[in-house]
Amino acid sequence: MQHSLFRSFILVTVLALLAACAVAPPAAPAGGGAAQPAAAKPNTVTAIKVDAVSLDAAAGYWQQAPVLTVSTESPLEGDPAGPEVSIQAAYDGQQIAMRFEWADEEESISKNAWTWDGTTFTKSGDEDRVQLLWAIENNPEFASKGCAAACHNMDPDQEKWWMGTESADQRYDLWHWKSTRTNLVGQSDDQWVSDLVDPSDVESPRRGDAKESGGYKDNLNEAGDGPAFVHPTDPAAKFIPVGEEIAVDTSALENGAVIPGFLLAPAVGSRGDIAANGVWQDGKWVVVLVRALDTGHDDDVIFTPPKLYPFGLSITNNGGGLDHTNVPDVLTLEWQ
Repeated sequence: MQHSLFRSFILVTVLALLAACAVAPPAAPAGGGAAQPAAAKPNTVTAIKVDAVSLDAAAGYWQQAPVLTVSTESPLEGDPAGPEVSIQAAYDGQQIAMRFEWADEEESISKNAWTWDGTTFTKSGDEDRVQLLWAIENNPEFASKGCAAACHNMDPDQEKWWMGTESADQRYDLWHWKSTRTNLVGQSDDQWVSDLVDPSDVESPRRGDAKESGGYKDNLNEAGDGPAFVHPTDPAAKFIPVGEEIAVDTSALENGAVIPGFLLAPAVGSRGDIAANGVWQDGKWVVVLVRALDTGHDDDVIFTPPKLYPFGLSITNNGGGLDHTNVPDVLTLEWQ
């Protein structure tokens, strides 16, 4: 009898310990299927090898790609933090794809839109953005500091802050996804950053990659107080395709009419190297960027697996300039 009670006590104790130590499995992603694996290393994005990458944010291989979730902070002391961003990566023999997901209460795709009140135009609106910064040349400081190595913000006057390198020998490759000016034509802006060539212009270190044609152009009349063009058929269009624009006729506009702030066409050349698919739905952005591992252009970083690549990440919510939040730590891209 005593032995039986003792065995029962041991059994109950073991079961209780197992229950206490058990870890619930991670929740399956929306829509069913197996849970995505978490990143194995802090601040490290692991690109998985697949047969072929695509712009499809729901492609099956994303279920096998580890998810790195990072926090973003404002560069301005006292400002609120930004969203958490989930990052994944995959590659094939020719291209790399990176997937980003973050919460955003509102889709901002009306940068510099013009609103007609029956008498005058008013310009308003901005856009959401993702910025990725890579070192083109070997840059030990960037590898250890990330974006902090590129941000020169020690001056008390924030208008004098700038992002760039200390010399023309060091350059950064900037992937600059813009929800209005590039995503609407299926691209991310491809830019590069170097030294402060003009001390009077804090934007002078940042330059667009070379292009043959395309890109975005302000929809601005000669007086600068309104748009020059409207969409030929769609009064609700978010942009005007280059070559399809017609001159604005205010007598034909209804009060409250909103006209896009830009004429757009896909960039041809190095500036158009990065394909993009960004979709806002249910209070979040999901953005996929695809680029060749080696574009053949001198103003782009060359990816050579299994080499490690440090990078920086920032998010802009309906704004620009200093109005962004960034990951304070340097991130690293590795290859499976």
